[in-house]
Amino acid sequence: MEFSLKTRHIHKHENELKATGLLAFPMAWWTLWFVIAFIAAFIFSFTNVTLAKLANGGTISFTFVNYQRIFGFTSAKFDKNFWEAMKVTLIWTVVMTIGNNFMALLCAFLINSIKKGKKLFLGMLFWPSLVSGVVGSDVTKMVFGSQNSSLANKIVMAFGGEPIQWLTDKNFALISLMIMPFLLGFATKMLIYYSSLISIPDTYKEAAVLEIRSPFKIFIKITLPLMKNAVVLNLILSIIDGFKIMGPMQLITQGGYGTESEMLYIYDTAFKDGNIGRACAYATILFLIILIFTFIQKLISGKEVKSIE
Repeated sequence: MEFSLKTRHIHKHENELKATGLLAFPMAWWTLWFVIAFIAAFIFSFTNVTLAKLANGGTISFTFVNYQRIFGFTSAKFDKNFWEAMKVTLIWTVVMTIGNNFMALLCAFLINSIKKGKKLFLGMLFWPSLVSGVVGSDVTKMVFGSQNSSLANKIVMAFGGEPIQWLTDKNFALISLMIMPFLLGFATKMLIYYSSLISIPDTYKEAAVLEIRSPFKIFIKITLPLMKNAVVLNLILSIIDGFKIMGPMQLITQGGYGTESEMLYIYDTAFKDGNIGRACAYATILFLIILIFTFIQKLISGKEVKSIE
């Protein structure tokens, strides 16, 4: 008996060592491309390093000017464009977080309420997420192109309106970029909500029906609290995705007409203007903002619900 317990203990440690060994490579990869890269970017953010200096071996010195430009301290030139890009990013994040989560929760609830065809609806609604960002941007150009033959302008003209410069008018450009992701960008969140819904035991639902007759009240008082973990996860993912948005702005409007996001502004600062140090400072501030929003979201949501039993 003692030998059996000892053997089991040895096998347990062997399994742990194997698991640790298998995790070593992805952890090393993560350390190289995230931890070390983040530390290097943070250090660069306090320098005047540029692409030209890296290529030609120029003198690199430490400075606080990059951060002073962001907040307008001392004699450094205030970077108004940084905050305009931040405004665009915040608008996108708020709209997509609310819109995508509402659509995802609604679709997940409706699919769960039907008896047949659940997999079909899940597959059909998830399918648009398999389309690449480049293809999605081309579709947006076709739908909201400025020419009269575009789908959006055909609809406007059918109701007697004048053609609109959807992607080249500052009043419509950002809205035009939002429509397609708003309507089709909720697929992954829908699957998370659906998985959470089907994990709720039927006994909870049956007991709720006996006490509460209104389906809406059952959803608000019973179902939604039991989905708390999924809601928190999706909200955090939505906020992070919103702050990282870059593709539609870069591929469709090139950041013009009031559509330049923070990520695109950082990219242009680093690789078009060549100001690596300044771009690293902007990226550091963006990282801190995402971290703060995530932390606030966790505080608001309260303690994690570990089990529904």
